Amino acid sequence: MRHTALLYFIGPAGAGKSTLVASLQEWLTLQRFEGLALNLDPGAETLPYSAAIDVRERFTLREVMAEYGLGPNGAQVVCADLLAIELEWLQQELDGVNCDYVLADAPGQTELFLYREAPQVLVRGLSPRTGLVILFDPLLSRTPAGFVTQLLLAAAAHLRFPVPMFPVLTKSDLLEPQEVDRILSWASDLELLRGDMPPAEGMGEVLSGELLQVLQRLALESQLVAVSSQEGEGMEDLYALVQSAFAGGDDLEAHVDAH
Repeated sequence: MRHTALLYFIGPAGAGKSTLVASLQEWLTLQRFEGLALNLDPGAETLPYSAAIDVRERFTLREVMAEYGLGPNGAQVVCADLLAIELEWLQQELDGVNCDYVLADAPGQTELFLYREAPQVLVRGLSPRTGLVILFDPLLSRTPAGFVTQLLLAAAAHLRFPVPMFPVLTKSDLLEPQEVDRILSWASDLELLRGDMPPAEGMGEVLSGELLQVLQRLALESQLVAVSSQEGEGMEDLYALVQSAFAGGDDLEAHVDAH
């Protein structure tokens, strides 16, 4: 097995994890690099990319619902735990491939990945070079309070998984350019974020400057990048951040040749 890093894509339902995996994979291909897609979502009906490794070969959400008599939400929790049982199979599948990056499409919502034990097993066991791409929902991010709630989730992800983390404002084409600029400004200047919070929201007083600084260090250890899978924008910026973390900013070809 050879890869620069294994990246888990996590985020709220509907934030565009699968489409971002597809877009980044396509971008890497155009740059003559190889991004291998790993589907960890047993409930996916269709995928916008071709998965080299697909957990649905082992079990599906529908099968778990039928076997355990559960609804979709309960079955998602069971599926999340079943992933840990498949660690050996996943490791064998990864051992059989060589690529530049493994792009792992995580199932469910951010909370499902953060608070179940199986993802801990995967992050610790599948690769010694692991990172998290955490998606910020664009519509939730357009308000100060909504942006802060996602900072809190990202901070929890950093504490739970002490690996490099890359925050991404996804589906940025759904926002006006000035909204994107404002959100990126909040990420780089959290005092500006605090000042933009209406007093009625009650968060400005609670979130002291010190707490915001802690959030910034935990949630935004790297630059927030705006991407649009629909427009194919921001892939180079995301790639640059990942390369800086795992290959010291060297180009993939130079890094791979060195091995």
